[in-house]
Amino acid sequence: MDNGRHTECACYDSPRSEATSPSMDQYAFAVEAFVAGLAASVACGLGALPLWFKRLNIKQRIGLGYAFAGGLMIAASVYNLLMPALATNAHDATRLWPVTQTLFGLFLGCASLWALQRYLTPSRLRATWLQSVGGRTEVLVFLAMTFHSIPEGVAVGVGYGAEGHDAQYAGLGLYIAVAIAIHNIPEGLAVALPMRVGGASIPRCFVAAFLTSLPQPIAAVPAALAVWFFQPLMLPMLGFAAGAMMYLVVVELIPDALETRNPTQTAWAFMLGFGLMVLVQAAL
Repeated sequence: MDNGRHTECACYDSPRSEATSPSMDQYAFAVEAFVAGLAASVACGLGALPLWFKRLNIKQRIGLGYAFAGGLMIAASVYNLLMPALATNAHDATRLWPVTQTLFGLFLGCASLWALQRYLTPSRLRATWLQSVGGRTEVLVFLAMTFHSIPEGVAVGVGYGAEGHDAQYAGLGLYIAVAIAIHNIPEGLAVALPMRVGGASIPRCFVAAFLTSLPQPIAAVPAALAVWFFQPLMLPMLGFAAGAMMYLVVVELIPDALETRNPTQTAWAFMLGFGLMVLVQAAL
């Protein structure tokens, strides 16, 4: 009886069960990447909460709101997208290649926003679900910030994927996710400002800001699982997001701001938004 019991236990604790446990855990880093990206998306939604204060009188300061959002977006384009892209292989003999890739993405992003701007006529806008976001300016801000979230999600995924393949990168994914979550808050404010000015409720602004950042957890999972594929795409993707945001600021937000505010007021509001995003970036 004892021998039988011993044999039964040995069979139960066979190497087969030991072999299955690693396979269950080997994709844990991809799950962590998704959760981290989702938390960053929620942080983006939190950017809408300061608009809850009625003393801001957003509707009476519509021009200042557009200019402030423009400053946030330009700073995000420069410090969060272009500078990291251009710093790649900065001291390498082949440094012109990453610059070329980034510029290609930059102009492609500009061209995409230009095409969307021409396509989104009032009649077409009313025929799509995007009308719930607001007018053309609000929709273009929503789409530009959504584009901007994709390379950030890829960055989170690549960070966690690197952790899963090499112990020397331990903590890299979490660091990237926390940094992105912090600067997502003012980016969420940039999304919410034009919507709030257009009469959207705070909950709707929160949901819209959250949705613009939702590509982050979605993109993080495949990027974590296939670092080798997504890493070479990072430079044109960063350039694309920057180009889309910068084109939008120059063509839509600043002209809209100047309709109700003089150039001096517009410039100061823009610089305040720019300075806020620079401070956030410096704090990281």
